[in-house]
Amino acid sequence: MKPLLSMPAWLRALLINFALWTLLCALAGITTYGDALHDGDTRSYWRMTLGWWCGYVVMMVQSYFLYMIYRRHPGWLATPRWITAGYLLYILLCWPGAMLGLAYRRCFKFGMAPTLENSWRYWVSMDKFEWFVVFLLLTTAFGVVVAGLLWRQRQQQISELAEVRLSLERQRLAALRGQLEPHFMFNTLSAIGAMVRTDDKPLALDGLSRLGDLLQYALMSSERDWVGIKQELQFVRDYLDLQRLRFGPRLQVCIEGEHLLDEDLECPPMLLQPLVENALRHDLECHENASDIAVAFSRDGGRLFVHVSNPVHARAAPAAGLGIGLRGIAARLSLAYGDSASLAVSQVAGRFVAELCLPWELAE
Repeated sequence: MKPLLSMPAWLRALLINFALWTLLCALAGITTYGDALHDGDTRSYWRMTLGWWCGYVVMMVQSYFLYMIYRRHPGWLATPRWITAGYLLYILLCWPGAMLGLAYRRCFKFGMAPTLENSWRYWVSMDKFEWFVVFLLLTTAFGVVVAGLLWRQRQQQISELAEVRLSLERQRLAALRGQLEPHFMFNTLSAIGAMVRTDDKPLALDGLSRLGDLLQYALMSSERDWVGIKQELQFVRDYLDLQRLRFGPRLQVCIEGEHLLDEDLECPPMLLQPLVENALRHDLECHENASDIAVAFSRDGGRLFVHVSNPVHARAAPAAGLGIGLRGIAARLSLAYGDSASLAVSQVAGRFVAELCLPWELAE
């Protein structure tokens, strides 16, 4: 298959064209060979097939040139009107030549000198059914050529459209990453700033050191489309450790179902951290009491569910932060999974719940 694909287009088209016609001649040879045996004709099957081939060689050449002309002028296949006009012109120009070629070959069969004059005489005396067969073969050849070229054009259009969509998706993903990274840095630096305001320098220095580790992962993951979901979970743990320096024992974390995560399970980077950050901003930053964040993984058939929840507090969240975390997640899910993934938020039993639904197979 590869040597055929590596050939020049004109040579590949020539070989395919003659191969299809040769197959047709071989099938025709089977029918005539059976009839010939019944009538006492002693010619071999291969001789009869060769006879068909010689009779149709003119149509082989005609169909090849038809293909090359349309290949050179694809615009002539743009509308049904142009295709119909091309068909009528093809029949008008090629049918006489195809008939004459068939008559020329029949001169050999009936012992006539293969001259143009004898071919013409045989053509005039031909059975009208043979005229119809040639017309049908020319029509079939035209249909096969046009259908093949239209299919080829369609595949090229699909390929070009896919490339354009992929380019746009990459640009959108790059734009989202450009939003997420400053968003993450801004909110994390705000947390460090809160530590500095408490005049606890060792705690702030420890926070800056942890921030360096987090930023290293954020920069590394920004260059990749997929990361291991266990890496994402570890990044969330590190982020919560940093926040625990700020909130102390007020911040309680519970992570369940981690055993469901395979080593090869992947997801888009920076997918879980905004959910946890959103829980902090709408809970612990609103009051001075203790609270908890629950992260739970579960599997239902071919889907992985990630639940991140926190208690609902009566006070509104502070204005700090850019507020694009959840919107960014929803957009990135659409880019990565299409309609196969979702993000849903709700309030259940006094808790705010963000639920990610990821396709297990695609994630793998």
